[in-house]
Amino acid sequence: MNYFDELTLNGQTYFKDDLVKLVKKRLEEPDISEFKKALYSFIGEWISDEETIAVSTSGTTGNPKTITFKKQQFINSALMTCGYFNLNSRTRGLLCLSPGYIAGKMMVVRAFVSGMDLVMLEPSDKPLLGSIGKIDFAAFVPLQVQNLVNDEISRKKFTTVKNVIIGGAPISPSLEKELESCTNVVYATFAMTETLSHISLRRLSGKTKSDRYFALQGVHFEQDERGCLVVYAPLVSDSPVITNDVIELYDSAHFKWLGRYDEVINSGGIKIHPEILENKLASVLGANRFFIASLPDDKLGQKVVMVIESRKRLNKKEIIKQIGSLLPKYEKPKEYYIIDDFIETPTGKIKKDETLKGAIRIKI
Repeated sequence: MNYFDELTLNGQTYFKDDLVKLVKKRLEEPDISEFKKALYSFIGEWISDEETIAVSTSGTTGNPKTITFKKQQFINSALMTCGYFNLNSRTRGLLCLSPGYIAGKMMVVRAFVSGMDLVMLEPSDKPLLGSIGKIDFAAFVPLQVQNLVNDEISRKKFTTVKNVIIGGAPISPSLEKELESCTNVVYATFAMTETLSHISLRRLSGKTKSDRYFALQGVHFEQDERGCLVVYAPLVSDSPVITNDVIELYDSAHFKWLGRYDEVINSGGIKIHPEILENKLASVLGANRFFIASLPDDKLGQKVVMVIESRKRLNKKEIIKQIGSLLPKYEKPKEYYIIDDFIETPTGKIKKDETLKGAIRIKI
């Protein structure tokens, strides 16, 4: 079976024998960075004779677990993305995510499969795009994009990246608003380790921006009795993937994401989706990150609370006043908390339970 064992890195093409030597040489370097260690370790796995590769989940909503995939499933996933974005040997892709996780691994596999030139950039909160030339395709996490569009110079460079996909964590409403006016093609991804990265996309920039995700080729959707998404992606998953993502299903190829089933708040018998509430409140906090959660309550069962990330003094009364004007009584947070920094997974997802526990001592 052809596992695609030719790779172009930073303009230089390596065949399998070259890659074997390169991997050995790089991994023996005493001062190798964690990024390069993860990169060359994965390249070594890819060109090995093994037919499977084990991948770890991020552990956002539970303990991390390991899933084993066939290399052909990696290839199938890459072909879906490369086909949609027309990635080939004449294009350049950017790797600025750790190959220790699925998003970074799949960027490497896409380069193997498409022949595109993979430009390596050490992961950081604000990738140095000005140093790498023209890029046709790049994957970022929301924090990276937020930092890029906040600065005029880096924003201009960001808009020269022809195709951008954003994943790994929810995209805030304020960032979505920023991306509407971008002149390049920007998509949110719906992705999970269980489906080897994304299986659907949602346009964020330009006149065709949408609140609906659409399926990539070979993928279709259903909805279970809870109203949650069920993914059928036979090219990358041996069985249907049942999620905890509550959706509005339009047809077998399109859905709108509403929130997480396991995060729905039942307050006095009224079910509240935190993500919908967060969208309503996006204008109140500006650039400050925040999230809606719940705490036990003797009267309501669960009460709505808000957790805000800020190192600056906030006008607490004004925030509460604005929220009061936007929400009905049953949706208004009963408690407000501030914390300097949210606790995150290595891929940038907020660990809400841990962050809330740490924030309770700093109530407004």
